[in-house]
Amino acid sequence: MNVRRLLRPVTRLGALAAIVLLGGCAVGNRYDYSGSLTSLPVSGTGNLALSVVDARPYILSGEKKPDFIGLQRGGFGNPFDVRTASGRPMADEMRDAIAKALHNQGYTVVGATDPAPRKLELRIAEWKTDAMMHFVLHWDMTLSVYDDHGALLAKSSGSGTEEQGAGFQSHNAQSAASYFEMKFTQLARDESVRRALSAAPK
Repeated sequence: MNVRRLLRPVTRLGALAAIVLLGGCAVGNRYDYSGSLTSLPVSGTGNLALSVVDARPYILSGEKKPDFIGLQRGGFGNPFDVRTASGRPMADEMRDAIAKALHNQGYTVVGATDPAPRKLELRIAEWKTDAMMHFVLHWDMTLSVYDDHGALLAKSSGSGTEEQGAGFQSHNAQSAASYFEMKFTQLARDESVRRALSAAPK
């Protein structure tokens, strides 16, 4: 009896079932960034204007909607869009997270156009996750501090492509939130940014 020949159909069925399962898990995924920041390496008091600008080319062109976060791939590598948990723009969820963290550090966070001695702006040129066998992040962000006249006081930028672990559905949302906390904290830790924020007139 040829055992290999008998097992071959079973192996194929198992592989097909795995592909179908992966495809099902790839559809309808949503990540939440609104509570992703726990603390920041800056502190202060008084009003701080805050804005998050989504400047991703495919958002500006209308190719993707503002709630687009990245991709979850099915068993054949076919991509499905991942969106925000709230259905709101990704930039809004990220602003919520930053505002909460800044509030915990003593600031009174106000709107981007409200009067304030300092304005903090996060500009997102790229932020896209891509999950299948691995969880990959493509990112390009700039954090800037302006005075109340719009003059640039400090700027911190970072970009790259990073990969971690396996792209399992149960962990992807947490991986995305952890990446945002890591990358934003990295930008906020810049000495010129910290100095500009702490030196704000009261």
